[in-house]
Amino acid sequence: MPASFSPDSSSKSSSTSSEDPRVKPRHLEIRILYNDYDSNWQKKVVLLAKDAIQTVMEKGVETEEAYYQKVAALLKEMLGATSEEEKTKKWNIIVGNDFNVHAAAVKDTILFFAVGDVKFVIYRTLN
Repeated sequence: MPASFSPDSSSKSSSTSSEDPRVKPRHLEIRILYNDYDSNWQKKVVLLAKDAIQTVMEKGVETEEAYYQKVAALLKEMLGATSEEEKTKKWNIIVGNDFNVHAAAVKDTILFFAVGDVKFVIYRTLN
């Protein structure tokens, strides 16, 4: 019987001497699950999210809930810092592994993606 591999299986080594052994490269892979943004903005947001994850991981947190909250807060701050126009927009950011969302969003402002095992929903509202 052939061996089976989970979708998280990787032939890559989980770490090298220069990497933090707790952070496996495949855990920072990006998957777009739903998008109605333009592709340039999508790339920018996803890279900011990846940076937010790495920053919070470096600082460390006590609980998983605190981790998700800090990543969301940092990403919201980073989005506001991209331009004066973005600073005035009402961004909603949800970060976690298991959540449901029911919300009214502005058209062309919804992005649902994952960085490794961390899922993000980002959207804007009118108010």
